[in-house]
This record gives sequence, C-alpha cells and structure tokens, in this order.
Amino acid sequence: MPEIDAATLVLRPFSQADEAEVTSWFADAGELRYFAGPRLIWPLDDGQWRSIRLDPSVTAWTALLPGSDLPIGHGELVAESAEMARIARLAVRPRERGHGLGRALVVSLVEKGREAGHSTISLTVHQDDATAIRGYRGIGFELAGSAMAHSNVRMEMALH
Repeated sequence: MPEIDAATLVLRPFSQADEAEVTSWFADAGELRYFAGPRLIWPLDDGQWRSIRLDPSVTAWTALLPGSDLPIGHGELVAESAEMARIARLAVRPRERGHGLGRALVVSLVEKGREAGHSTISLTVHQDDATAIRGYRGIGFELAGSAMAHSNVRMEMALH
C-alpha cells in the first residue's frame, strides 16, 4: 500500500455498522487501554460504543480509502468548549499501519475541528511514546504541560 495522506483519506460519521470491525482491531485489554485509556473496559461491547455514539460532546469518524466501505481508521473529536476540541480514541486497522494513515487521520481530524469553529485542538499521548510525540509535533502540536494521569502528556495546536 502506498503512503496515505489527508487528501486521500475519506472520513464519514462513525456508525453502529462500524463497531464490529473497529472492535476487532484490539486483541486484548492492553490494546484497548492504549486506545481508550481507562474509560472503556475489555471486552469492548455494543453498550460502550452506544455511550460514545450518544455522547453529544463526541463526534466519531470512520476513515476509509476512496471507493471502499472497509473502515481502516477511527478517531473522535470531543468538544470541551466552543473554543477547544480534543482528538480522542485514534485507531488504525492493524494491517494498514505503517503507511501514514495515522498522520492522515490526525490531520483530517484537525481540519474537522477547524470546520467546527474551534480555535484550539488538543490530544493526549503516552509520555513514553516518543514516536507519536515526534509525529504530532510534525503536524503542529506542542507540549502543553507536564505528565498527566496514566502517564500521558497533553499536546495542543492553535487553529488559525
């Protein structure tokens, strides 16, 4: 598979029909915790997905390649206020990793935040995930404080 960029990626609203596919990307409780922190519990079930879909502060997205209905990525925007959104629960289909999809997904979610009128977007990342931190910095995020709960750090980007 060639490198994927944000211009290639298609985002559509996450739906109940996507749940089984996205759930299959997590082999165990550790992988689920890396995806969602302590909020979701193994095994991931319909009720947990329903709570995400029904949360008015969350807009969940499914990433696809043009012309395909197979989900290859998942990401969420959480409106923390009118000005601030947070990117949450990012996942890439295991067979698609290593082709720039994660970066394309984050760039696409940043654009969705901009379109929604937010002036700042944030995310949290495990403080020991140097590769992810370097990737987020390459997109334009900056560290916004010290370690948080669960050994995470917060990163932010101004959306001008």
